Amino acid sequence: MRIGLVLADLPQYSETFFKYKIKGLIAGGHEVIVFTSGNAGTKPITDYKVKYSLPVMKGNLVLQSLNFFNGILKTLIVSPSRVSKLVSLEKKEGRNFWEALKSVYLNSHIITEDLDRLHFGFATNALRKENIAETIGARMSVSFRGFDINVYPLKNPGCYDLLWKKIDKVHTISDYLHKKAVKIGLPESIPYSKITPAIDLTKFALKNDRGKFHDPVRIVTVGRLNWIKDYETAISSLAILRTDGIKFLYEIIGDGKELERIRFAVYQSGLDDCVKFLGKITHDEIVKRMEASDIYLQTSLQEGFCVSVLEAQAMGLICVVSDADGLRENVVEGVTGFVAERRRAQSFAEKLIEIIRMSEPERIRIADAARMRVEDEFGIEKQNRLFNEFFLN
Repeated sequence: MRIGLVLADLPQYSETFFKYKIKGLIAGGHEVIVFTSGNAGTKPITDYKVKYSLPVMKGNLVLQSLNFFNGILKTLIVSPSRVSKLVSLEKKEGRNFWEALKSVYLNSHIITEDLDRLHFGFATNALRKENIAETIGARMSVSFRGFDINVYPLKNPGCYDLLWKKIDKVHTISDYLHKKAVKIGLPESIPYSKITPAIDLTKFALKNDRGKFHDPVRIVTVGRLNWIKDYETAISSLAILRTDGIKFLYEIIGDGKELERIRFAVYQSGLDDCVKFLGKITHDEIVKRMEASDIYLQTSLQEGFCVSVLEAQAMGLICVVSDADGLRENVVEGVTGFVAERRRAQSFAEKLIEIIRMSEPERIRIADAARMRVEDEFGIEKQNRLFNEFFLN
């Protein structure tokens, strides 16, 4: 089968979900072409064909106009019937002739290819591309990842109305995201497959000293510095621990536009001496920091699933996560980790204190149960099998 995967950018080494997905499909005998509008200088992380969209040069109207008409002409010469069909489909949706030509230009790298299925890595990737699959005679599907369902439709109501009419199946990383998509218009009649993120367990060894905590206890979070991760609740919960006389070191791995605001929250809480911002580091370095930690903390307000929590569980860290969305499917409360009430620092503090005061054998029991569940439910082999079934059926 010839599969086209549409992404905003090529997957990088840290983006394990798409990396393993592409490798698994190729290993399953499929030909995969990745279509992207990202940087043409980015090197693919595995052996697959990449096609880049034509450039958009907002600062140079003359050059952009030349590129536009040149791109339209070349596409028209190669695939005249498809250009005509796409323009017709776009006009049916109420877009004028120039908007239709813009769609031809932006999607020329796709409409000249023969595909069996066109799949969008995020629902947002399908915007202004809803008619492409029909244009080239391919089936069309989409993945729900988190932001595309949780956040984007809040500012853009009805943004996926046309998309719902064009797809024949859906992939979601959690049951929650599918239910949320139904609430914003996805017909329940459209079949869906839940395929969670997976990890390569050979890269995440179970710690020999799991259950034995450092003094001070070491806590870590991995994630971009964004409001949706709710670091303020994490900081407030740790302030409660300090009031209770518990010594700790908290490391935050990641960068983002909220850095100064989160730093100020740390300062206000009087935790400057026990909170470290490590910034953006390599995935290998993240694994080393996890290996040196005792507890993984995730206070997100919304979360599609969270691969970092899987990685932490695989290594034997005790995880405390919020009850947000897919996180509730990631950790089994009291069995493989702990789930606290989002936005409630006291709830997180109580879970953290409970873990810290646990006996070592109790912690080992939870760490081993978490590792076993990751092995059973979130391994690469299972993900590859499910994706091959998804694209074949």
